[in-house]
Amino acid sequence: MAARVAFLQHSPSDVPGLLGTFTAAYGLDVSVHRPDHGPSGLPDPGAFDLLVVMGSVASVTDATVPWIAPERALVAGAVDAGVPVLGVCFGGQLLAEVLGGTVSKAPRTEIGWAPVDTVDPVRVGPGPWLNWHDDRFTCPPGAEALARSELCLQAFVAGPHTGVQFHPEVTAGVVHGWIDEARDRHGVSDADVATLLSGFDDGGHGPEDQTRALLHGFLTRADVAV
Repeated sequence: MAARVAFLQHSPSDVPGLLGTFTAAYGLDVSVHRPDHGPSGLPDPGAFDLLVVMGSVASVTDATVPWIAPERALVAGAVDAGVPVLGVCFGGQLLAEVLGGTVSKAPRTEIGWAPVDTVDPVRVGPGPWLNWHDDRFTCPPGAEALARSELCLQAFVAGPHTGVQFHPEVTAGVVHGWIDEARDRHGVSDADVATLLSGFDDGGHGPEDQTRALLHGFLTRADVAV
């Protein structure tokens, strides 16, 4: 039976993107859930073999967001049960927190495409990767810090779990959706838009091979045959 991969998506635009596409292409059983819809939007514990937590405009540290605490409990339960977790941006911050790290406001917003300083380009490629975040995480106790930018830690591995601050899932369509939403909130400048779209070629493709390699490494450490 194919491994069951549950994606946690926190808005209509925070989609699994390339991670969902590549996971399905490996023949795994993919499901998408919406924790922001309340407890009923969470998958049942035991109903998945791997968990992927996507990004969000919400902050992990915002206690006024009602859906974060139940999601944190689900992720903590998965970790306790030995279920491999991949966390992306907000998801990486939540995973870091569950594993004993901390999440705090970054000195500035990190936005755009840039390479990372990686200690292991096989597990985390040098990029460029897309960042768009206001918070940052520390490396959890016992975890291995794999990549950094000038501003913050960008990736860690803790046993079967992987947390990244950047967005390996993005396509040009996904980023256009984020830009439209940010414009509605007056949260993005024309210069930011140019920076965000600069990582895609004329066909709308970014560094997809690096995303595939990152996912393949996570699945390999999770002991999933692909």
